[in-house]
Amino acid sequence: MATHDQRGLIAVFYGSIVFFSLICLFPFVLAVSGSLSTESRLAAEGYSLLPRGFTLDTYRFMFASKATQIFQAYGVSLFVTVVGTISAVLVTTAYAYVITVRSFRYRNWFAFIAYFTMLFSGGTLPWYILATKYYHLDDKLVGLFVPYLLNVFLMYLQANYFRSIPHEVTESAQMDGAGHMRIFFSIMLPLGRVGLVTISLFYALQFWNDFYLPLLLVSDQNLYTIQYMMYSMMANIQYLASGANTQISGVVIAPPLESAKMAMTCLTVLPIAILYPFLQRYFVKGIIVGSVKG
Repeated sequence: MATHDQRGLIAVFYGSIVFFSLICLFPFVLAVSGSLSTESRLAAEGYSLLPRGFTLDTYRFMFASKATQIFQAYGVSLFVTVVGTISAVLVTTAYAYVITVRSFRYRNWFAFIAYFTMLFSGGTLPWYILATKYYHLDDKLVGLFVPYLLNVFLMYLQANYFRSIPHEVTESAQMDGAGHMRIFFSIMLPLGRVGLVTISLFYALQFWNDFYLPLLLVSDQNLYTIQYMMYSMMANIQYLASGANTQISGVVIAPPLESAKMAMTCLTVLPIAILYPFLQRYFVKGIIVGSVKG
């Protein structure tokens, strides 16, 4: 039975978590409310938790001429996220397994090479030249996920989880004649599934939210991700709202600038926001297990 002081401490603890959760949720609620508000009332009265003059005009404005491109951008982002996550997890776990195999004499060298890349980089320009002139990743779908196939931090996270698996398990498998491929796919990956889910979620978030690679490597609109598509649309709306081109064929254009920003935020964040609560527990569990050996 918990004492009175313990119950009070638990209440304070849960109250703090609820309060912090509300603080984190507050900006997203404002974004949803702003996207459903009229531009005039939003500009005059500001943001609120409830829509000011409920309307779907902003979404109609966005989808009126760009519906096909938006759905295509969603498809590109979904493909890059799924294929990129699977590929990155396979590369990351394979590298993590290599540096944890005790019989591999060069495992420390491979670990050092990976760690070295965390400290030093050639810079953006050399990377861009390498990616475009030598690897020819520009305006190619693979260019949106190949440069991110190995995250060193996540690799070390998975490696620590592999090290927490008793060595006797792999040793007995080797005595039974199992090779490294069999051990990796039949033993290490199933036993390391918590770590796999954790790094998979991190990779999925990275690929879905990435704006850097499309900005540098993509000029073909058919390869725009949803993030880059929203950026392009926002630039066009800001140009129209700036007054540089507010009248076309005698018709005055008044684009919904502020509400469009909120609508674009919802369109890009909502898929992840829906998925995250169902998988959130794996973040904490995987990080705890992967960061502490034993």
